[in-house]
Amino acid sequence: MADIVPAPQRSIADIPGVKQVGLLAGVAAAVAAAIWLVIWSQGQNYTVLYGQLSERESGQVMDALTAAGIEFKLNPSGAVSVPESKVQEARIRLAGQGLPQSDAMGIEMIQKESALGSSSMMESARYQSVLETELARTIVKVQGVQSARVHLALPKPSVFLRDSRKATASVMLQLYPGRRLEPGQVAAIVHLVASSVPELGASDVTLVDQAGTLLNSPDENAEQAASTRQFAQTRKLEASYQQRIVDLLEPMVGAGRVRATVTADMDFTVTEQTHENYDPQKIAVRSEQTSNEQRRGGDGAEGIPGALSNQPPGTSGAPAIPGAATPGNPGAAGGAAGATQTTAAGSGPSSSAQRSTRNFEVDRTLSYVKQPVGVLKRLNVGVALDDWQKVDADGKVTTAPMSDADIKRFSQLVRESIGLKDDRGDQLNVINQAFKSAAPLGPVDGLPLWETPWITQLAKQIVGAALVLVVAFLVLRPLMKSLTKPALLRSAGGDAGDMAGDRLSISGQGGTPIKLAPSFEQQIAAARTLVGQDPRRAAQVVKEWVAADG
Repeated sequence: MADIVPAPQRSIADIPGVKQVGLLAGVAAAVAAAIWLVIWSQGQNYTVLYGQLSERESGQVMDALTAAGIEFKLNPSGAVSVPESKVQEARIRLAGQGLPQSDAMGIEMIQKESALGSSSMMESARYQSVLETELARTIVKVQGVQSARVHLALPKPSVFLRDSRKATASVMLQLYPGRRLEPGQVAAIVHLVASSVPELGASDVTLVDQAGTLLNSPDENAEQAASTRQFAQTRKLEASYQQRIVDLLEPMVGAGRVRATVTADMDFTVTEQTHENYDPQKIAVRSEQTSNEQRRGGDGAEGIPGALSNQPPGTSGAPAIPGAATPGNPGAAGGAAGATQTTAAGSGPSSSAQRSTRNFEVDRTLSYVKQPVGVLKRLNVGVALDDWQKVDADGKVTTAPMSDADIKRFSQLVRESIGLKDDRGDQLNVINQAFKSAAPLGPVDGLPLWETPWITQLAKQIVGAALVLVVAFLVLRPLMKSLTKPALLRSAGGDAGDMAGDRLSISGQGGTPIKLAPSFEQQIAAARTLVGQDPRRAAQVVKEWVAADG
């Protein structure tokens, strides 16, 4: 009886060399893939922190991350990646150090060796670029400014005064989200730029933010700039009064239980007055001039030279008037002449004159008054107070309205604290009204379960383990089975291709199969041995073969 039995198992040494190397390479690749999947499932996800950084900026960022103990990866494009859980921490730490900075070259451009034969135009352009970059770096140091760009228009100097032009500057600011510059900071940046460039005035500097808002007005006298300043001044005054009222009443009423609103009516009219006053009661002598004159005449003739003056005129033809002037007595009527007196003394006539001039100064007051801009004309104040809150012994909170005496007391306190004046028309209204509490905030919905970080990490590990099992069962297991698959004996006399997987055995006495060696020579030797031991049985087997073949 012939039975087909499995032959002895083959080892790796029985496989040809090329196939053996291929199988080993496949096993190594499968193991490497499994190890990579395990590492990938256990590793962290990396997110790009900053992309497309220059070499200098990448070096600064990596140094800062190394000092902070944060892992990072540098992509070939220059982007720096950090673990997903460390992104916000890394950005905050880098922002605290002012990184990343602009890659524009400032003073470094001058420190670099310039090419031989540079023209004056190139040197001027390089100097202007350096000046703009250094100014931008300085402006970035101002709190609230994220980045800045400076453009300078520097005219070429001219020896002719009519051809000279002034320098101008434009500054573009990128502010941090939610930040705004105070007026003092705007003025500081404008004067910083103006002081850094020769022949540049503060009125020739334009400051703009990323939203296109003009932060300063080159013409300080422009109507728009004046209106903006007036509005800001009014709001500042109102906010000051409001804060003063709240700070005064909150300690007595309770935090958050006082609301105050102040409306200020301001007068921004520019007024100039000149006054000139005279006081007639106050007189002072400013100057005085006195003149005295005396003359005395002799016996000689007087008058127009000639024959008539040598002869005294006769008196026969003229009536004699007592006290009247005669040729012999010309000063007889001089006593009534006021300031001029003429008397006759001695042998001839004489005269004297006295003149006095006095100038008086009346008291005068000249005053020039310029009224201040932004005069407070009237205040309207409204104050709302919440009810009293009382806590009993059990800790229960109860509310009670304020009495009229309390409201009157608070009104007088507010009136005196902010200086309200009745003659100015100021109005104050204090009311007591229970405040409505805000609705309690509902619970904040958390992230969905599939978006939580630990779920993502767990799913990643499960996927990695599943891929490892797939590689083990679909790659490694079939590969190992193919290496340990038993070889079947070939059937003697059969076709080599058809009998490759068969093995022939002939049962001996007692039904025990006798296994044949896998090689053909060993099979022949075994057949001869069987024929020698049991010729009859061998003949019967051959007879059956012949009958089967026909």
